[in-house]
Amino acid sequence: MAQSRVASSTAAIHNVYWQPDTVQQGSPMLITVEMDRAAVRVTGTLDGKRLTFIRRDKPRMWYALAGIDLNTQPGSYDLHVAATLSNGRVARSLKKVDVVAAKFGEGSVQVPEDYVNPNPDEQKQIAHDEVLKKRAFAHLIPRALWEGDFLHPVDAESTPSFGETRLLNEEKTSRHLGTDYPVKEGTPVLAANTGIVVLAAALYYEGNCVIVDHGDRFFTIYMHLERMDVRFGQRIGKGRQIGLSGDTGRVTGPHLHVGVRWNGAYLDPVELFKLTLPEGPHDRR
Repeated sequence: MAQSRVASSTAAIHNVYWQPDTVQQGSPMLITVEMDRAAVRVTGTLDGKRLTFIRRDKPRMWYALAGIDLNTQPGSYDLHVAATLSNGRVARSLKKVDVVAAKFGEGSVQVPEDYVNPNPDEQKQIAHDEVLKKRAFAHLIPRALWEGDFLHPVDAESTPSFGETRLLNEEKTSRHLGTDYPVKEGTPVLAANTGIVVLAAALYYEGNCVIVDHGDRFFTIYMHLERMDVRFGQRIGKGRQIGLSGDTGRVTGPHLHVGVRWNGAYLDPVELFKLTLPEGPHDRR
């Protein structure tokens, strides 16, 4: 696990570490706080974004799922941790997370012209879609719902497409905020982890789109579905079928687009699936 060069902490916090060892632009992170004494609450911030820690498999281990946005500039960022002890005192730790540059690709694609220069009616739908997505991402469950590792939503290899800069019809640049899985139309798509559906709707660019809230501002996004099998507000378990892959919305052919978003930051889904996350009962504090 990665350790920072600069750290300050009280004796009650034994250690603060994270995976992956090397953090780059777009990296999801599991941050672990190991306590020497029992704590009743652990909170923190990463680059100014709020963290809420949970207990899972061990009583003195606290975990937070977070990440670094793909547009974050390489450099050193503060990780603050505050642990409230049973006697009411607060133990604090400050570490530095070094973020290195990621290698993002470039490409060009041809899509129907309406998806590059939408007409007034289509622009109205796009504006309406933005309201729906903003409302979905504003949904707040103040505790984590995820349980253990995140699963690949389809049984296929992804393309190296996260963060790619794309030139649409040789006239408009777009940043790819997720990862594509080149699966045939009608392939079952599974929920990567436990959560609550906060959007299941047909959108202009995204096509049939499902967004799942996994708690504490952590979301997974599934786009271009042929069919949606879940509804808004539904609680779903890890591995539950949420729909079938398709070619709806702005696409060049059938595939599944998967996105990951935490606290407004877009993260690399493939790297999320590599993390080893704790199992065990939720801590309800």
